[in-house]
Amino acid sequence: MHNRGTLVVVVLALVTGTLGACGGSSGGGIRTVQVDYRSDEFAGTFRGYYPRDVTVRPGMTLKFHQTWSGEPHTVTLGTRVDDLVAPEILPVVRQSLVTGVDPTNLAPEVQAAADEFDKSLPFFFGERGINQAAAQPCFLRTGLPKGEKACPDTPQPAFDGRQSYYSSGFIPYLGAQGNEYTMKIADDAKPGTYFYYCALHGPDMSGQITITKSGKVPSQADLNRQAKQDADQLQKPLLAQFAKERAGNSEFKGNLAGSGTEQMIETLKGQVNEFTPRTVRAKVGEPVTWTLVGAHTISFNVPPYVPFYTRKKDGTVVQSESIYGPRGGWPGRTPPLAETDGPPGSGPPQPHVTIDAGKFDGSGGLKSSGIDWQTGDKYSVTFTKPGTYPMACLVHPGMIGKVVVS
Repeated sequence: MHNRGTLVVVVLALVTGTLGACGGSSGGGIRTVQVDYRSDEFAGTFRGYYPRDVTVRPGMTLKFHQTWSGEPHTVTLGTRVDDLVAPEILPVVRQSLVTGVDPTNLAPEVQAAADEFDKSLPFFFGERGINQAAAQPCFLRTGLPKGEKACPDTPQPAFDGRQSYYSSGFIPYLGAQGNEYTMKIADDAKPGTYFYYCALHGPDMSGQITITKSGKVPSQADLNRQAKQDADQLQKPLLAQFAKERAGNSEFKGNLAGSGTEQMIETLKGQVNEFTPRTVRAKVGEPVTWTLVGAHTISFNVPPYVPFYTRKKDGTVVQSESIYGPRGGWPGRTPPLAETDGPPGSGPPQPHVTIDAGKFDGSGGLKSSGIDWQTGDKYSVTFTKPGTYPMACLVHPGMIGKVVVS
């Protein structure tokens, strides 16, 4: 997970068949955009919309279908959002979606405009934890949400291009609207192009919705082809780095929990969520050490998957503290990472640490390192009995492995 406002690229492998098909260029009333994706090549997180740009007519429906990777996303737009997408920002954002941009080397005017965008709009993480104004649905005719309190609970209106702030809030993993957000375009929608983005990952996870009365509306098949074309270009650096790690030729040696380099994590809007190798072979009494690459947990005796973020019955979005912190008596990072306004691991770099969890015989329920780590930290476990020990990251489904001890 990454801090807000970082102008970086999203990488994913998108299979054309994952998006629902509709008729020809003017047929059908629904167009589907994929949010995040789980590749056949690896378990991963892909912080983007595919395709990121879509054209519709008044009266049509946009469906945002989310592949849950462990990270929350929103679809957020409105006239106030468009007001804050200054001319200095938009070209850099558009570039970042394809080639990546170094967030530490932005022109002063771009940085100032990005800071204004960040400061003015609600962000998923607030001063007191999750900002409910950004995490819950919000539909306003004028102004922006005030403070961190949830917006009034009102039925979702059709988008007409005149709302000042129009947001899905957190698209949940479970529930009646699990992994799907549907947005009707009003019959009287104002033609134009509207910028939308994720209130967790900032303007670099974004796209544009064009509403036209008479222009061409691409078919779903056209959208699928464009999505795959973008994805094929963007997945190359992730796959290349993952291949290096599997061959033992990467910056970090030995067993890895996660994938990438520190620079990649800062400049790519995607990551491979894998243990490399997936199967670690060890001897009784021999410490097994992983290097953490990104924000992950090293966990054993893992219960059924629980998402890191969930929506309660009253709509409140909460974080699972049982996932965030170390569990079962295992140690977390010492010293802890500094507090930031972003997700775990998104603060400034600190010296790497090596933490020893001690001896483990497979008993005692859930044992977990917690997620509060930075890339390059190391975590060790010494197994005292022969056997096979399944492991997983509590945050990212699909990030699994095992230690075989003899």
